[in-house]
Amino acid sequence: MAKRKTDIPFNQDPASRLMPWIVAVMVYIAGLALAGAFVLSAFADRWEAGLTGSLTIQIPPPSDEALSPDVQTQKVEAALNVLRGTKGVSSAKALATEEMRRLLEPWLGQNIDPRDLPLPSLIAVELQGGLIASDLDLRDLRRRLDAVAPGVLIDDHGQWQERLVAFLGALRLVSAVLVAIVTAAGLIMVIFATRGGLLAHRQTIELLHLFGARDGYVASQFAREAMKAGLKGGLFGVFATALTVIGLGQGAASTGAVLPGVAVLAPLDWAVLALLPLATALIAMIAARITVMRALARMV
Repeated sequence: MAKRKTDIPFNQDPASRLMPWIVAVMVYIAGLALAGAFVLSAFADRWEAGLTGSLTIQIPPPSDEALSPDVQTQKVEAALNVLRGTKGVSSAKALATEEMRRLLEPWLGQNIDPRDLPLPSLIAVELQGGLIASDLDLRDLRRRLDAVAPGVLIDDHGQWQERLVAFLGALRLVSAVLVAIVTAAGLIMVIFATRGGLLAHRQTIELLHLFGARDGYVASQFAREAMKAGLKGGLFGVFATALTVIGLGQGAASTGAVLPGVAVLAPLDWAVLALLPLATALIAMIAARITVMRALARMV
């Protein structure tokens, strides 16, 4: 099929040559904002899934330094027996000394023995499938645990979940606002570039009108040019976004950090990012056509 010919010399217009690059920058920013929102959603889902259906029991350390460590061990064993006999509890496991050391190493170093510190004893409790902390009688459980280990604390992770969800929700809102701002800025850029093209090619447009060309014909040429610029810029922007996301994922992996969704987004997330060039081209085409039609309607 032969390449469709245009009657307006857009290649001589500096604004037309710069538009794809401006679109690429905007799509890159919007793509990073979307990718960040996807990562936050994946992180929130994994965090919530990891906390749902679990409890953490804290048994405070002995207040008397001369108290034998065996007493604390007996409290932990008694608390474990209470938990294992509680309806709805699937498993209860005391956090071992090695695990405590591993958790404290980033802050206290490798030479610190948790047994030398007045730390509480921790018990990780897993609930039976489908149950959450509110399904248990926490008041009765606290009473029974307090009888064998005075001062015991039950952390159902509810406050942590609420704060995390609120924080990540705010970050996702920021991402959505950023995408909206970039989209609005892109629309304004397309409108001004189209108006600049109308002024630059005014004589050519008037000549086309003398030959019988209608406003729709002229508008379609501007719309087609804007669509090509939007598609080209969108492809560049999404490609740069993909490189950045993959690069960040590899950088995080090299440090040993685990950031869900960064190195490899979910297939649906990649599909959404892949649609950005098409969406950009469509928006640019519609904005250019409407701008040209309105401008030509006001021309004498």
